[in-house]
Amino acid sequence: MRPLFLLRWSGRDLRRRWLQVIAIALIIAVGTGVYSALGSTATWRRESNDASFEALGMYDVRVKTAEGVDASEGSMVAVLGGLPDRGDIADAEERLVVPTQVDASTPDQQILVPGRIVGVDVRDGGPRINKVWVAAGDGRTLTALDANADTAVLEDNFASFYGLPPSGSLNVAGRSVEYVGKGLSPEYFFIVTEEGGFFAEANFAAVFTSLSTAQTLSGRPDRVNDLVVRVRPGADPHVVAQQIKSAFAGSGLAVTVMERRDEDAYRLLYDDIEGDQKFWNVFAGLILAGAAFGAFNLASRMVEAQRREIGIGMALGIPRRELMLRPMLVGVEIAVLGVVFGVGMGLVVDALLASVFTGMLPLPVWHTAFQPATFARGAALGFMLPVIATAWPVWRAVRVLPVDAISTTHRSARGGLSRMLRHLRHPRSTWARMPVGNVLRTPRRTLLTAFGIAAAVVALISILGMLDSFVDTMDRNDREVVGQHPDRVAVAMEGFHDANGPEIAAIRARPSVGAVEPVLRFGGRLLVAGREPVEVFVDAIDLGNDVWTPTVERGAIAADRGGLVISQEAAADLGVGPGEVVTLEHPAQRGNGLELVQTPVQIAATNPSPFRFSTYLDRSQLATLGMPDVVNQLYVLPAPGSTPQDVQRSLFGQPTVASAQPVAASSQVVKDSLDEFVGVFRVLELFILLLALLIAYNATSINTDERQREHATLFAFGLPLRRVLRMDIVEGLLIGLLGTVLGVVGGLLVLRWIVTALIGSTMPEMGLAVTLSPSTVATAFVLGVLAVAIAPLLTIRRLRHMNIPNTLRVVE
Repeated sequence: MRPLFLLRWSGRDLRRRWLQVIAIALIIAVGTGVYSALGSTATWRRESNDASFEALGMYDVRVKTAEGVDASEGSMVAVLGGLPDRGDIADAEERLVVPTQVDASTPDQQILVPGRIVGVDVRDGGPRINKVWVAAGDGRTLTALDANADTAVLEDNFASFYGLPPSGSLNVAGRSVEYVGKGLSPEYFFIVTEEGGFFAEANFAAVFTSLSTAQTLSGRPDRVNDLVVRVRPGADPHVVAQQIKSAFAGSGLAVTVMERRDEDAYRLLYDDIEGDQKFWNVFAGLILAGAAFGAFNLASRMVEAQRREIGIGMALGIPRRELMLRPMLVGVEIAVLGVVFGVGMGLVVDALLASVFTGMLPLPVWHTAFQPATFARGAALGFMLPVIATAWPVWRAVRVLPVDAISTTHRSARGGLSRMLRHLRHPRSTWARMPVGNVLRTPRRTLLTAFGIAAAVVALISILGMLDSFVDTMDRNDREVVGQHPDRVAVAMEGFHDANGPEIAAIRARPSVGAVEPVLRFGGRLLVAGREPVEVFVDAIDLGNDVWTPTVERGAIAADRGGLVISQEAAADLGVGPGEVVTLEHPAQRGNGLELVQTPVQIAATNPSPFRFSTYLDRSQLATLGMPDVVNQLYVLPAPGSTPQDVQRSLFGQPTVASAQPVAASSQVVKDSLDEFVGVFRVLELFILLLALLIAYNATSINTDERQREHATLFAFGLPLRRVLRMDIVEGLLIGLLGTVLGVVGGLLVLRWIVTALIGSTMPEMGLAVTLSPSTVATAFVLGVLAVAIAPLLTIRRLRHMNIPNTLRVVE
């Protein structure tokens, strides 16, 4: 057979089944397009991070003075003059960065949050290092005219969270300040701070202003406490940092020297790429597996539909390898079409994901360009899938005897599991038993179709199950943190204070303040031989108080018995339980300072917090740990008739209060951040739905082709169209039910692996429980069962216009 003849013959096959060919190509396109697009996200984010940090002149080295320490303006830059390699410094700027409280309240909402005043050098039209960027339409950035003026730029993440306009008024450090724009700076691309915590855009506000204005607002004229440095191209920032550290060690000024990698926003944005890419690889693989099953199933059934033609060719003596060329060429042509569609599909997914990522991470520069290398890998997979899917059934078809291949469909379909029909008492009607018989008679075809549906359902269950698991974890955290008092307010203090001192007494005396529980929070580590250390935050409270105490899951807590209350997640990771002893590494008072010590402590109980860092201790045990009986936080309940907002307003501006936030608000911030993150999953859900519908349509369409003689026979015996359709729908319902059950079970196994293995290694601080909500299971059944069951309705036109005599004659 000549190549041109083969091309024309394969082209005829494609035209005859053009709808099925398009559907198979689209199935491949969905799998490879999503795979390619998700694979591009890591490159996008890395390139966007690089460009954004460079565009705003992110520092290479930063020098921060100790808390409460500052220096005269110009003195920090002067220290750099003594460096051995002064020429390695390309630029340096002094700043004043001080904590404050910000009142950004509007007529519609009360916004009282902790924040920072960031005073920068505006003499050259704004800072040259760690610039403040303002997007078009969001106002303007700082200029030289803002020196000594009560003007500022408000951090964009905070402003956008509350929907604040591009300009307006703020109350900062008890003084009215006009903000002229909403801006971004490299330190605040991702908000994680000591004052606001993680995902802190709702409860932390950075205010950028001129250095002179910051000095006035903070009451520190001509003082600075921060130095940012850029090194020249080719110089080693680490070497420069070590030289700067040595220079300041001899200056008498207590400082901390940081490199760019030490900045939380910088580190988390880059570290997050690798962790997220693991998620996307898993889900892309699941979708690609669904496409592979669908293509394999449908391509093999197309080849089986040509079984008699292959049998006739073998009977005429045509070599088997030549008979394989034509269907293989069809597979190659479908593969090429799938690759073309896959590129287009990938561009669509690219556009959808780009909008999600740019909304979730508002960087000043985003690179979401087409990634040729990633799409080349996706195209290679998209080409291989239909070719491999076609090769196996073709090889299987040419290995049978010609007489078996030529046998008519109704003879070759006998056997399988059809004997099971004898043991079925119901249904009794012949027409009702036919769909069951069709499913049992061809178990391989039934399983292939079911596996195609199951693969799509596995991907759906995995994605929706992840969302369910995150939501359930946040709900468990809410139940634990909020407890019996959802109106509880967490008050962070400036420094440490005596629990019975005048500062705490002044807070208790406020009319809006009800019950007050003193808290000492300090960091530490739990150590067990042979186990990885667990970082914890220890809250020392009166474990018998009426404001809030941790819930006990195992063990018991009592002030007179002492011991730690740790999260169940920490207990599981350390392999310990109530009654066992761990080593607590913690700060202890030694002379006039603090140093880290290790103290054996018994585990009194575990609590159900999903975060393993949650640890509690009765205040009576502080002396045993060598800790002073002081307070740096308060749990506050509003007085009768007052609200948490009243408490916030009452404590705003207090010199000893760093922040006052309702605990319910902090939980809502995490949920809102999670909603942004799951936007990617919503995009994937859309394409999984499309994948399942395509598999369902093609399965039904090919099934209709294979059953032409059967349908023609039923019509010849007088069965109406509605009864024939009903039998096809019942058959699809049975196959869809089988595929959905397999998919739900497989999805649950994959979800369990993702939660325990993948998330357990990338997010060890969070104890994510495997959760499937009823709505997720219902969605899977609607997709897997109904989509396949209603697909026969798409064949009504073909069945209605069937030429019964010709169909019977051609088949025979």
